[in-house]
Amino acid sequence: MKLLLKYGDTTLFDSETDEYKATEINLTEQVNTTNTLVFVLPTLNPNKDIPQELIPGIALYEDDVLVFEGRVLYTDDDIIGNRTFTCEGSLAYLLDSIVRPNTTQDTTISEYLSNLIDQHNLQVEESKRFQLGTVTVSNSTDNVYQIDNDYSNTLSVIQDKLVNRLGGYLRVRMLNGVRYLDYLESYDSLSNQTIEFQKNILDLSNHISSENVITALIPLGAKDDTTELPLTIESVNGGKDYIFDQTAVNLFGWIYGTQTWDDVTLPQNLLTKGQAALQANIENSVSISITAFDMSLVDADIDKIYLGDSVKVISTPHDLDKYFIVKKREKKYMNPENSSITLDTVIERNTDKVSSTDKTLQEAVNVTIPGQIQQMIDYQTQLILGGKGGYVVFGMNEQNQPEEIYILDKPTVNDAVNIIRMNKNGIGFSNSGINGPYTSAWTIDGKFNADFISAGTLTGILIKGTTIEGGFIRGSAITTDQDLTVGNNIYMNAQNETATKQIYMSNTGRIRFTKQTDGNSVEMISSSGANYANLSTIAGEYSIIVFNLKDSKGTLNIQFSTSGIIFDTDLTCLKNLNVLGTKNRLVKTQNYGNRLMNAIESTYAVFEDFGTAITDEKGYCSIELDPIFLETVNTDYPYQCFLTPLSDDLSARINISYKGKTAFSVIGTPNTVFDWRIVARQRGYENTRMEVQE
Repeated sequence: MKLLLKYGDTTLFDSETDEYKATEINLTEQVNTTNTLVFVLPTLNPNKDIPQELIPGIALYEDDVLVFEGRVLYTDDDIIGNRTFTCEGSLAYLLDSIVRPNTTQDTTISEYLSNLIDQHNLQVEESKRFQLGTVTVSNSTDNVYQIDNDYSNTLSVIQDKLVNRLGGYLRVRMLNGVRYLDYLESYDSLSNQTIEFQKNILDLSNHISSENVITALIPLGAKDDTTELPLTIESVNGGKDYIFDQTAVNLFGWIYGTQTWDDVTLPQNLLTKGQAALQANIENSVSISITAFDMSLVDADIDKIYLGDSVKVISTPHDLDKYFIVKKREKKYMNPENSSITLDTVIERNTDKVSSTDKTLQEAVNVTIPGQIQQMIDYQTQLILGGKGGYVVFGMNEQNQPEEIYILDKPTVNDAVNIIRMNKNGIGFSNSGINGPYTSAWTIDGKFNADFISAGTLTGILIKGTTIEGGFIRGSAITTDQDLTVGNNIYMNAQNETATKQIYMSNTGRIRFTKQTDGNSVEMISSSGANYANLSTIAGEYSIIVFNLKDSKGTLNIQFSTSGIIFDTDLTCLKNLNVLGTKNRLVKTQNYGNRLMNAIESTYAVFEDFGTAITDEKGYCSIELDPIFLETVNTDYPYQCFLTPLSDDLSARINISYKGKTAFSVIGTPNTVFDWRIVARQRGYENTRMEVQE
């Protein structure tokens, strides 16, 4: 292996020459943490005085592939002049900038991270700047609502507001001289090596985070009134009053525990709760770490193990045969036998797959929450979590006893503008000082000003008033003694054919619904007399329906007839579009009139993307897939790549060498331009294939 260490254009170590020597080169990589490079240059190295602290430029290459880039953090000289350099990776450049106070909402995760990078780039030199790379981490809404008000450095904000809350991994990569910051749900890389007990496992550690971990649970329910003994699960569990996890037992032995549910009276329900509790106890309490030797360091034929790789671990004594994630990689170039990797995972239960996420806030609730309400919940949560500072003052009575509590934005009651005031009459909120007005309050008689209800569900209540605005009103019967005014839509089921009601639609005028006496047509007429819709029937069926929809832009016509449907506006289909004939696009040509272009069909629901690329001097090329395209397809499923070389050399060749979830690699003739095409299954319709028409 060729190894080259440089500082800018200056060579510090070259494994192919004796002029530039090093006595030690150690690289430590760890997920979501700045990489560390430590190297020692002897006294006789002519360039040992060249590197400067905190100035970017340190670069380490393996076989001309960049494996580390960063800056010198500090140096130490021993008694004979050998100098030890401790360097930090380029992720640490994000420590050099500050995120100034701001509130972020209605922004995607990608946009939020891009904004942080832009702020960083404005504050630092060009050598420490980043570009946004691939972002595959998402949450339930793909929206970010953050309040950044601590003047923290950019890396701390990214770690706190994104990684610690949503999980995922930060990755820095250099491509064509540009430094990219990726934020990945997973590395999606699988190593071909196998870590085996008594072969290359150096240490296997069982991390127990709680002394209350159990491997066998005895669930207990409500007590019997006569015997006063609790309900157990023997009757639904093969005569055994306990459940256990075999994988955990193999690792840690038999550790019994009990848990009681006083409100459970049915054995089957008790068994279900017990199984869930046992699984949660193991997952929250136990993880496994393995330190292993990377066999590629001594055998070039074995695939290398990289940071973030999924590596298969086999240990028969521990009943382990599963994939672990490489969380740390220590490579000692001068003494490769001392190198190691550290793998970590939450223990896999018998019914689960390996969990490799680092999420601290799991999206465990599968209840569908309307987007507008979720946005308000997220915003208010961040507002409260960001509510540091402020002042608490007691209001005293004449006997110098506290009778009120004030939470203030200024030290004194008279200076404060934003105030929360609590006393025996309730809780009030003022944005206008101590004397109010208290525009929002919850008083002791149970009343609350509903002007400030921004999100939520109201159930089983009576709403009294004169105006209901916005959104939708739905119901099997809507009764009113007066005219009803709404902002958007009313859905009504007519209860009798002769009744006539008046409906007022805001900004559209008054609309009258009437049933014609001849039974052949129905009209909807606005107060201005304009015809909004005219429905004509023949023998009880509509033969032609013409809608003349008027707005500020003019009149839009929609016609339904036996000859087809004609729209003179855009058409959006919210459900499936099924066609027995052809699907065409009408194209107007210059010389040949209107022509119908046929859509290409497929047995699967697939999307395609295209591009042109070129192999490098070694014949290698990596194609990063468009992140927007990746959100429309699911590359967990097999996808196809097609390559076409563009060369006069008939011997030029290119082949697919690797297909991953976010990229694929090509290897072939060096410096060959080629076209590529990828076909992948549509996300959400991965298994849709020539379905039967119902």
